Amino acid sequence: MKIQIANHIVDIDEPTLYDWIKLGRVPRDAFVWSETLTDGQWKPITELPAVRKLWELDSDSEGIDSDKLAALKNEFKTGQGFLRYPKRLPVVTLILIVLNVAIFHPLELRLIASSQDLSPLIQFGAYSYHLIVEDGEYWRLLTSTFLHAHALHLLLNMGILFLLGSLLEGLYGRSRFLFLYLISAIVSSVASLPFVQKALGVGASGAVFGLIGVAVALGIRYKDRLPRRLGRILGLRLLPFIAIDIFLGFFVFPHFNYNVNNAAHLGGLFTGFVGGLVLAPEVFSYRERERQIVTGLTVALVGLAIASGTIPVFQILRNPGETVRQQVDAASPTDLTDYIKSHENKILNAPYDPDAYGILETLYIEALKTFPEDSSWRQKLKQFYEKALKADPDNPVWNNNLFWVYQATAFERPDEKMELTDYIELCERVADKRGYNRTLYLNLEYFYTRGKGLAPQEGRFWDRKLERFYWKAVKDDPENGTWSNNLAWLYVEQRTNPQETVELALNAVRQSPQEKNFLDTLGWAYFRNRQYLKSLRAFEQVVANPIETEEELKAQDSGWKGIRELVQAEKSSEALRNFSPGFLRFYERLSRLFSDDRANKARLDAVFSLFQQGANEG
Repeated sequence: MKIQIANHIVDIDEPTLYDWIKLGRVPRDAFVWSETLTDGQWKPITELPAVRKLWELDSDSEGIDSDKLAALKNEFKTGQGFLRYPKRLPVVTLILIVLNVAIFHPLELRLIASSQDLSPLIQFGAYSYHLIVEDGEYWRLLTSTFLHAHALHLLLNMGILFLLGSLLEGLYGRSRFLFLYLISAIVSSVASLPFVQKALGVGASGAVFGLIGVAVALGIRYKDRLPRRLGRILGLRLLPFIAIDIFLGFFVFPHFNYNVNNAAHLGGLFTGFVGGLVLAPEVFSYRERERQIVTGLTVALVGLAIASGTIPVFQILRNPGETVRQQVDAASPTDLTDYIKSHENKILNAPYDPDAYGILETLYIEALKTFPEDSSWRQKLKQFYEKALKADPDNPVWNNNLFWVYQATAFERPDEKMELTDYIELCERVADKRGYNRTLYLNLEYFYTRGKGLAPQEGRFWDRKLERFYWKAVKDDPENGTWSNNLAWLYVEQRTNPQETVELALNAVRQSPQEKNFLDTLGWAYFRNRQYLKSLRAFEQVVANPIETEEELKAQDSGWKGIRELVQAEKSSEALRNFSPGFLRFYERLSRLFSDDRANKARLDAVFSLFQQGANEG
């Protein structure tokens, strides 16, 4: 049996109790507990017949006043005595919180380093139907309840755990409280198996909902014995808050593609409720046999939790790369889709954040690689880039990556022409909304040019598009010679607007006098305008200077081609008289320049031979 004197509870046998009473060591406001004398409940000591006889309470006027006895009974019943027992440090609750935070710290570093990568969650023991059921990794039923996806997730669960744990651990005792927590955690994961089969799961919310279930059961079963302030918040009074959480989980969060494991919440809630009805708090009942059983079960669950936690640690130390790769292969193909869904609307519907968009882009690209035959991911990426470009057109990443995705998924594919139409319309919509952006315009120029190459029969249609596009670009960015040069080259190819072609090419060269492509275009513009000596001087600058890039090599080849056409363009005596002196001086200068350059000297000699043939024919 036990006796409570003030704030202390002492184990005592019945003879010793009577001896203490005779010695005056027991106050009359003490309480006792005994399986036989008090039917396993705490009762005022004055209700024991033997004690009343010792104190002669039934016949002696010195006995305790009946009003005082009633007040003592009411005090214990309404909570004052109830509150004496749980006033101790919630050690188990604090250990659980520290454990969750300690596990989250290294996991958080891995998630921050590669937030688009699911492998850290899988590696540390996240819930996965495929790995649990198909691969037999049952330890994940427990380890997943000690993991959290982000800091807010951890903060919410640990906050509720601290509030409820501080109360329930004191009332139920450490063993019973830990048993209720762990069994709720396990059952919540088991309850998820029939309903959550395509997503990863982490979080202590199932176990926390188990504590909420215990609080409901406590308020119902001990309604008349709780302090008034606790009676106002426990029991059925918690149901509206539970209903709100379940409503949010089923109907609100899915609307924003934020997945909530409702099965785990309900499974934990039910387990805690049943546990709260079956197990009585130590403050109300303390049967020795029951204590031994619960302690044994708790020790078994703690051992199971420790064993479960060591498995992922052992795998990490033994062969982390191979193990994780196998786990990701088994868990992620279907999980990846749901993982993306849980992020995309949350990110796309929130204010623009380039870091968050970068995460979502990486997830889309990963899905594109994982499901290469699924065209929906290409469409999602196009929609994503349109939204990203409209939000942040000056960020070169979106334009560059858009072009990369086109090259990787559409270029030289059977459906390239159809895909190209989508990309052109996407860029045009962004340009209409946000105006000029150089990288965006470069992409659009490439797509127009590619469209012309894919459909030569529609060349005139694409030429008109390119002409309008270049004029707009020249107007929007007059300091950028590229647009003037490219429009001039378009006219060179079309053999139209010769005077305007020269003016555009000159404008480009004024912006970048050493640019070989611009000089080459100017040479061709003069050639089309029949200004042959000016054309020759422009081509000379193209072929005479050293080559540093692939583009400059192409310009040089085009320059030599222009020179060959120049010497064959006019064969009349008057034309030769005007052109010949300038060409001979050109030949003399380049002969000295190419004295050690056999390749260019050979080209120069070949051009000179053509010139001689023309002169002889003239």
